[in-house]
Parts: sequence; C-alpha cells; structure tokens
Amino acid sequence: MSDSNVSLTDEIAYDELTRLVSFGCRFHGTKGNHDAADWICAELLERTGLQPELQTVDLPAWDPGTRHGIDLVAPVQQHIEAWPMLWSGATAGTVHASVEYLGPCGLWGDSMVWKRFVALDADGEPVGYVLSRDAGPAAPQPLPAGYDATLPHLSISHEDGERLLEWIRQGIVPEISFACDCSDGGNAISDNIIVDIPGTDGIAVNGTAVDNTAAPCVVLCAHYDTYYNTRGAYDNGSGTIALLELAQALASHPRPYRVRIIFFTAEEWHLGGSRHYVEHASDLKNIHFVYNIDGLGRADFVELFSAPEDLAYRFDSEVKAYNRDSGRDMDVITRFPPMKGTDDASFHMAGVPTVYMTINDRERLHQPNDLPEMRSAGNIVWAVNMVSTILDRIPRETHMEKPVL
Repeated sequence: MSDSNVSLTDEIAYDELTRLVSFGCRFHGTKGNHDAADWICAELLERTGLQPELQTVDLPAWDPGTRHGIDLVAPVQQHIEAWPMLWSGATAGTVHASVEYLGPCGLWGDSMVWKRFVALDADGEPVGYVLSRDAGPAAPQPLPAGYDATLPHLSISHEDGERLLEWIRQGIVPEISFACDCSDGGNAISDNIIVDIPGTDGIAVNGTAVDNTAAPCVVLCAHYDTYYNTRGAYDNGSGTIALLELAQALASHPRPYRVRIIFFTAEEWHLGGSRHYVEHASDLKNIHFVYNIDGLGRADFVELFSAPEDLAYRFDSEVKAYNRDSGRDMDVITRFPPMKGTDDASFHMAGVPTVYMTINDRERLHQPNDLPEMRSAGNIVWAVNMVSTILDRIPRETHMEKPVL
C-alpha cells in the first residue's frame, strides 16, 4: 500500500482526536472509558464493515480521590503539585512530616528511574512516600511490585524533587503537610476491542470474507485508556486515532496476510488489558510480530523499541528509508531490547516479536493539558502513512525466545 491509499489529513486527524477526548478522562472502568469504547466500536464497524469482538478486562478497582498536592512548610512555604500514584494508599486526615531522601525507584521494570523520598512523622515512622519524576512535571504512574499499600505515594515534578534533594544535601530537613483520600475495593471493568481484517488469502472470489482467524497474523495495537487526570490526546488518543485509520486503510486494501487490530484498555493499569489478552491467548505462535503505537506527540523524532535484534534493525532501516523517500526530516532512535512500559511488553515477555513506536512528549504525559494539537495531528498522519507503506517490507518469519531474567 502506498501513501495514495490513505486520504488522512492533519485537519481530519485533529477533528477525530478532538472527538475522542470529548469523552473526558478514559481511566479504566470509568464512564469516559466506556463511552470511548462504544465510539471506537461504532467507528470500526462503519469503516471496516467488521463487527469488533469485545474481551472483558476485570481488575480490582482503585479511585484516586479528590485530595492531592503537598504543602511545603519549611524551609519555605509553598504548594507543590502532586498526584497519587496508581494504587496509592490514603491518609487519615492531614499529615505533617519531615522528608528524607532514600534513593532511586525503578518504575515499569526500571524503564523509568525516579527519586524516592520518605515522609516521616515525629517518631521517625514512615507516613508516606514522595516520588520525583526523572524529567518533566508531576505525573502519576503505577507503583512497582512490593509497594506498601497502607501508605500514600505521591508523584512530584523533577524540579521539585531536585530542590528537596538539594536542601537535604545542605543539611536542611524539608517539612511538608499533605492529605490523600485514595480508595480501593470492588471491580473496574472495561473491554479490549479486537477486529480481524482478513488477508487476501482469506477472501473468497466473490469478495465475501471467509474464516481465516487461525491464519498467522500481524498485530497492530494501541491503548485507548488514560490516567485519571487527563483527557489523553497524546497518551494515547493519538495512537487510537492512528489505529482507527490503519484499520480503515487495511480493510479497503487487504494484505496477503491477516491483520489483527487491538485497542487495549487498562494499559495505564500496569498493562492490565494486554496482559489479560496474552494470558488468555491460544494463538501467540501465529503472530508474526506486534506493532504497538503509544504516543504520537509534537516532536520531530521517533523512537522505536523492538526485539529480536534483527527485527529492530529492519524497522529502523525501513522507517529511515520512508523518511528519506517522503522528504520528512525526522530523527529515528532505536532501542534494543524494548522497555516494559507499554502493551508490547506483554507480548515480548511471552516470546512474541515486537516493536513499539512513540514520538515522545514528556511535558504532556499524564497531564491535564494533554489536549489536541495540530503538530501531534500531523504526526498521526505521518505514522499512518509510514506504517501503511512499510508493513509489507518487514519479514514475517522472525522468531524469538522468551526473555529470561
């Protein structure tokens, strides 16, 4: 398929992204999440003529509450923006504490390394933890395994963390007060959305699709959920719109092979949707490779995270060649092996070849101001055209073993 098969414009991508974020926050199990899923299903049916399959993802519920933020009491008085980390515990009212630096904290399997501080009461006992981002403003993330569920965990910006650490190094003990009313209990439920686009080897002479659901396939995926504090245009409304457009293009111009399109829920819940899919899949060996689109921001460089190494090199080469041929001045950065912070990781850990593509936008990640922008819309158009162009050029005989510790 060439670019001429994709009629997407920046304006159309922007309008579609605006429609998606109009449903509000798409936190797993919430009304915005369900409304967005209904819209995606309706769009898929209209664009492809195929009825999506829904796979229910049922996870223990958690609510961020309405109280967040930290008040710095000493050595200066100032409010610090803070967000509860996913699965954070709560406080019993307002807590007053001193702050001590502990060291680094790995998130998403050390894909991110933040600074970790402990909040101590007058008796020197922990009453909470404060985690400072590696770069950018305060942004919630899932807590790693083994966290203390009885205590609050609050995310602050990189800048605020550096300031706390500088005071501590000078022998000054910061003092803070904070309150957190997170809660858990019950269940949070929403759906993975799946549609199979038959290859030409699965279409009868009269054009009627026949069942080739057991045939080997390429998986294209993106998550449509968000964090609780954002409408998520960049993360990952952009990938959702790109995947919708790819589904339409592939249904109009089928490939020789089957393509499975998956919109995952609960990615922000430590890959809850994709882990559920992989745990219940019986056909992982029939997947040639998984291509995950997560975050098409405003930048002029694309990052590819891929394995095995030969697949990573091929994707790197093809994306660079596409940019040269199309006249797009965009740097390409490839990382091997891939990180563990998005849905392709669930497949990678099961031994399925994967590639994850992002145009990073740290300042918008998990932020209330993550809203549609034309620069991001332009990168959605670029991504759809690029994937449509190079998909047939990627070897589908790639194999890899399950990663080991």
